[in-house]
Amino acid sequence: MNKHLPRGGIWRLISMVLLVYFSAADAFGQATNPQTIGILYFENNSVVDKDKLDPLKKGLADMLITEMSKIKSLRVVERQRIQSLVEELNLGEMDLVDKDTVQKMGKLLDAKVLLLGGFSNLFGDKLRIDARIVSTESGLTLKEEEETGDLDEFLTMVKSLVKKVSNGLDIKLSKVEEDQLESTKDGKFDGYVTYAQGLNLEDNGHKFEKEGKSADAAAMYDSARLIFQKAWNESNDYEPAKQKAEEMAALAGKIKKEKK
Repeated sequence: MNKHLPRGGIWRLISMVLLVYFSAADAFGQATNPQTIGILYFENNSVVDKDKLDPLKKGLADMLITEMSKIKSLRVVERQRIQSLVEELNLGEMDLVDKDTVQKMGKLLDAKVLLLGGFSNLFGDKLRIDARIVSTESGLTLKEEEETGDLDEFLTMVKSLVKKVSNGLDIKLSKVEEDQLESTKDGKFDGYVTYAQGLNLEDNGHKFEKEGKSADAAAMYDSARLIFQKAWNESNDYEPAKQKAEEMAALAGKIKKEKK
């Protein structure tokens, strides 16, 4: 060290070292101790095409799970765990916004926070998404976020909401994570609705398989595969749709092979 460095310069150097140290420690802590979040199914509050958009209750949650799973500082509960819990507890749409249910689900999922909300198809081809970050310990809403945009900007809206939720959880996104949420290739809105329809078929397939109805399960997986392939084409190559189509083909093929 320079013997002639002024005393003030020494303290500035020490401050800089400490700043770098604690910043790195904070980043390391976030990476090694990620927050656990569960994303519940959304309410359909649409004025227009309410029945048509009903599958998005599950589809929107699934898309948020996909995007939020890319953030290293978060541990996102898989949708199948949410679905299994909904089935086991026989929960209806209104149950998912009940304070006691939220706290119970948070405990069962080992999640400190849950994300829930609703969406509305407004007049003029506009969609509004409202989301709440809820503490599972108190049942209180910690933060509320909202996104409104054109139907064919749906994926952009989903990614923008992920950034807002991350900010609400005091999570600092890395440059890579920021870039992933900025780079969006929107497809037609109907493609995402079709994708959501495929999720319902997939869940029915899993249900039949659990009940030992292998033939029905295989048929349902085949139907889901076709829907996901259709969603892949309609949505301008939404990658999760392609992955789901391949997954459904594998599940149906496995059952058919076991039956021989």
